[in-house]
Parts: sequence; structure tokens; C-alpha cells
Amino acid sequence: MHPVDLTLTQSPWLIPLCILLGIAYAWVLYRGTARTHGWGRTLLWTLAAARATVVALLAFLLLGPLVRAWVREVRKPVVVLAHDGSSSLLLAGDTAALRTTFAAELDALTSALGERFDVRTFTYGREVEEGIDRGQSANRTDMAALLREVHDRFAGADLGAVILDGDGIINRGRDPRHEAARLGVPVHTIALGDTTVRPDLLVRAVEANRLAYLGNEFPVLVRIEAHHLQGRRTRLVVEQGGQVLVEREVVVTGDPYLQQVPLLVKATASGMQRFRVVLRPVEGEHSDRNNSAEVVVQVLDDRQRILLLADGPHPDLGALARALSGSEAYTVTTAMMDKAPADVATFDLVVLHRIPNVRQDGGALIARCRERNVPLLFILGTEVDAEAVNSLGVGLRMEGAQRTALTDARPLFEPSFALFQVDPATAQAFERFPPLQVPFAQYQAGPGAVVCFRQRIGLVSTDQPLLLVQRPQTGPRAAVITGEGLWRWRLADQQQNGGTERFDSFFRKLVQLMANRSSADRFRVQHADVFDDQEPVELQAELYDAAFELVDDAEVGLVLKDEQGLERPYTFSRSGRGHRLVINGAAPGRYTYSARTTHDGTPFTATGEFVVRPVQVESVRTVADHGLLADLAAGTGGRMVRPGGLDDLRDVLLADQRLAPRSHAYASTTDLIALRWPFLLFLALLTLEWALRRRSGAY
Repeated sequence: MHPVDLTLTQSPWLIPLCILLGIAYAWVLYRGTARTHGWGRTLLWTLAAARATVVALLAFLLLGPLVRAWVREVRKPVVVLAHDGSSSLLLAGDTAALRTTFAAELDALTSALGERFDVRTFTYGREVEEGIDRGQSANRTDMAALLREVHDRFAGADLGAVILDGDGIINRGRDPRHEAARLGVPVHTIALGDTTVRPDLLVRAVEANRLAYLGNEFPVLVRIEAHHLQGRRTRLVVEQGGQVLVEREVVVTGDPYLQQVPLLVKATASGMQRFRVVLRPVEGEHSDRNNSAEVVVQVLDDRQRILLLADGPHPDLGALARALSGSEAYTVTTAMMDKAPADVATFDLVVLHRIPNVRQDGGALIARCRERNVPLLFILGTEVDAEAVNSLGVGLRMEGAQRTALTDARPLFEPSFALFQVDPATAQAFERFPPLQVPFAQYQAGPGAVVCFRQRIGLVSTDQPLLLVQRPQTGPRAAVITGEGLWRWRLADQQQNGGTERFDSFFRKLVQLMANRSSADRFRVQHADVFDDQEPVELQAELYDAAFELVDDAEVGLVLKDEQGLERPYTFSRSGRGHRLVINGAAPGRYTYSARTTHDGTPFTATGEFVVRPVQVESVRTVADHGLLADLAAGTGGRMVRPGGLDDLRDVLLADQRLAPRSHAYASTTDLIALRWPFLLFLALLTLEWALRRRSGAY
């Protein structure tokens, strides 16, 4: 222990006042008591001194004194021992020895190292968990996540070594070699599993479009693989609910055999559909657990028709048409105003580019759209008619507009926007896009309008909307983009991000929101379409009032039904801007749900479905990759051993003189009032005073 320093949070000139306060209190308390009780001078001064000391110290403690001391601590080196918890270890090799002999060896190693080192144990698989879990239930293996966790928690002088076992098969995350090199300590590996290549057929991967349409055929690409089965014949089938939909013969012509088999499957039912791809087992095959895989496809029973109308040709029309045409969910029609279709009711959304303007206000067409409840998306541009825009009632008002003057405005994402999900990467990408050309005016969002992007003019962030969505209580939706030049955004996305995914995805979501004519969207439940069987099912619910303000105090319930018709009730919990429900342990299958809530006496219902699919990647590859484990050890100065060689690894670590305890000194600051000795001092002084007064008969 180093010398102790005492510091004050108040001026030290207050200390004399504390002393004077203690003396004054004792003087007032004991003045004249000697004659009253017959005390002698010694007793009187002793009692007064005790009370003055207590009061002065109490007053001193009110000044917030702090005690700062240097503490020296000896720490053992940290040795991290991690076990592979993936299920692939049970598919090959001596699994009985893994659970018995090797488990005992690992426990003995942990005990032997624990006498000299601070041993921290982990299990890695899909996630990294503390402790050793020998259940071998993880359906993925992410070794890089383990090494990254070790780096984040222990990197530094205290970390001495890392020991990890496993079969070297990874199917998630980055290459662990990079993460191991960052640690700067030896990574010792224990090679488990079997490197023998046995006769085997397997479905390596299945690819299919996420969306398909009822009655259409959609492509399915199956990657198959075979080892030591040259000349054998098998059947590749796609089945649903036990019914075979497609079947094709496969002849293994090589060793190893790798083949991509394209298939066409007809969508015969709408909704989330699960399809099972199976390679029929052949005689002599080592295991048929990797002969199948599942794919989930959302089958829609209708395409949404989008009409792009403009007063003249413009590259924005091409950018939007390309973005929407890239999805089978939309059919896009482009036309000029003088050739606009007569029956707009056949469209799910009408996009009006640079309309209304001083030459063409589009009033008759806009009136027909509203009469037939067709949503409208306005893109303003040159020669805008501000008075016509203000009269539209789309949640936007323009003041002081100049018809020919334009302003360059970049998009600035509004974090409170919640009508659909915009991930942070997409929001940041849009903020780097070139500016739109916005008619010069003062813009103001009206009641019921939800702003997605605000205008950033030069370096100034404004509250003026660049893109907003109007959610009226009655009638069709409307949205306004206050500038033209969307084609520059799509081109910038290609140049900056190597593709147009962000632009296309954003405008598909916007169009999907606009084109949905459901009137019940004040209550929405959002979630992913597909979940893995070992991840929680998470659903987000949002309820809006008549002015489309978020309601966060409603009670939201949900009834979940599985494929067997079994229903389970759940209740959402309040979370941030809405309600959240997490369901753990859902078995693989297709689930439908009905969510219900009430606001101001009005009931709301939302229905939907999702699929929980089994993840079988651990069974696809069963041949151990000891080369990866050897690379990890060699690249970090560690050793690779096999079961039975853990004693050698123990001896290497115990003999390493670099792994010695380290002494650390650090400053510890504590409030004086939090220490024990001031309390004991007060207790002793007050006890002394009480005992003397008691003995003298004052009590």
C-alpha cells in the first residue's frame, strides 16, 4: 500500500469553521454544567472535547473529503479455454470418446492450469457463451466470433494464451486466422473430428428467388456434391408436404463430383411456402443427414401495377422503372400526360413527375385517382405550380415559390421515420448522394405528414421536407418528393457502392407502402419472413391514432398458430417507439398469427405469417479441417495436439516463463465517509461521552 492522499471537494478554508463549529457546539452544550452536576474540570473538558471532535468531524465530512490511495494487485495470467459446441462433432469420429475420455482430459487440463493461471472457459458455436457446454447443439460454427470476444475482453498484458478445440469446420463469420493474429499470444489448438473422406451424397446449397407468383414457375438452383460414389445413380426431388413436385435423375460421373442442377417449381399456393430438396440415399452412403435442405419462398397471388406519368421524357422515369422492374412484385407502365390511360383504377399507384406545373396541373386525373382511391406519389420539379400543390392536401405547403429558380438539396434522413424500415447503412448512403434540384420555396410539412428525408442545403441542415408521406384518416395515401434528379441517386449508388441495391430497395419499400390500399395499417406488425430454428422470433408492433401519432400505451396481444393448428397466446411488451415480442424455442414450421389491440374503443387486427426453418449447415460438411487448426497454431506460435496429448500442452504452458503473474498498481479514490474507521471513531467518542455522563449520574 502506498501513502494515502486526502483531497477536498470544497475550499480547505472551511476546515477552521468546522473546528469552530465543534467547539461552539460543545461550549453551548456544557456551559454551566459543572456546577449543576458537580463535575470536575478534567471530566468537563473530556466530555466537551469528545462532543467537539464528533461535531467538527461531521461538519468536515460535509465538505466531501476524498481518500486517494495506491493499491498494488498481483494478477495471474489469463488462459482462455474454448470448446467447440457445434453439432458437426457428433456426425463423424469417435463420438463416445468425445463425451467421456476427451471430456475428462479437458477437465483435468482445466484443473491443472487453474493452480497457476486464471482459466476462463467458453463454448463457441452460433454464439459465444461462458463455460463449457457439451450438449453439441449449435447449428453453426463461428470461430472468429470467439477470438474477437477474447480480444475485446482480455487483450493486453494479462492474456497469456488461448486453447481451443474443434474440428476446424466453420460456416459462419470471417476467417479466424486474422482474429488470432490480433491477439498477440499463442493459440493452441486441439484437433477433434475425423479427416477421413467417406462415401457420401450431400446437398451443398439451394438457391431460389425470395418472391414468386401464384401459378408461375420459379427457378431453384441446387448444388450437389458426392464423394467415392462414382457411377452411382440417384434421384433429386423437390417436395412439399410429402408430395413430389419435381424429380430428376442424377448420375455421379466423377470423384469428387460437384454439380449445379437447375429446376423449375410451380407455385400452387400463396403465402410463405416451404420446399424440401432431397437427394435419395444410395447404398453404401456414410450418412443421409446431409441429403436434404429446405428453401422458403413467399408466393404472392397478385402483382402491383405502377403507372409513371410525366409531362415529358426525363431520366428519373427510367431510374424508377428500372428500380421497380427488378422485382417481380411490380408491373411498371410509363406514359406521358397526353397519352395517360383512361382507367386509372386498374393501377395500385400513380407517380406524377413534375406535375402539377404551370402548363399542366393534372387536376382531372388527380381527381379521378382520388375518386377511385388510387394512391399518388408527386415528384416536383421545374416550373412547379405552388398554388396547385398547396391545394392538393398532401401534407405539404409551399411559400414564396419562384417558378424557374432551383435549389440543390441533399437528403438528410429523419431518425423518427418508422413507416418502413430504413437500415442505417442505407440512410448513410443516401446522405452521400448528390443533391436533388428543388424548386426555390419555403416548405412546411402539414398535419398527418411523416417526413422521411429533410433538406440539407450546402452545410445547413433544415427542417424543410425533401420526401414526406401523407397518411390521411380517409382517402388514398399521398407522398411528395420535392425535387427532381433521382437518376443521379441511382447512378451514385452504382458508383459509390458497386450496385443499385440501396436505391432500388428503398423505392420498392416506398412503393409497397404507398400501393397497399389496406385501411387497417394504423396497426402493423413487422418481422422477418424467415427465422433460423435456434434464433428467437422477434416481432415489432406499432399502433397509430387517427392523426397517425404513435400510441405506446396500448395492450397488444397475439395468437400464434402452428401447422398442427395448436394456438398459443402471447402479449407484446412496450419497447421504445412501439411494442416488442420475442418468442424463443419455436420449432421448425410455418406459423400464422393474429394480433389484436384496441384504441379509443376501436379494435384493430393484423394478421401475418412467418417460417422457422431448420439450419442444417453443420451436417453438410463433416470432414474435419485440421489444416485450419494447424495454421492457427503455427501463425501464433502455438501448438496443435490431438486427444491424448493434452498433458504435453499442459507441460508447455506450465514451463513457459513468460506466463508469470504481473503486479499492477492503480489509484483508488473513495469518499472518506464510506470508510469504516470514521464510523468507529464516532462510535468510540460518543460511547465514551455516554459512559462518563452515565457514571457521573447525568443520565
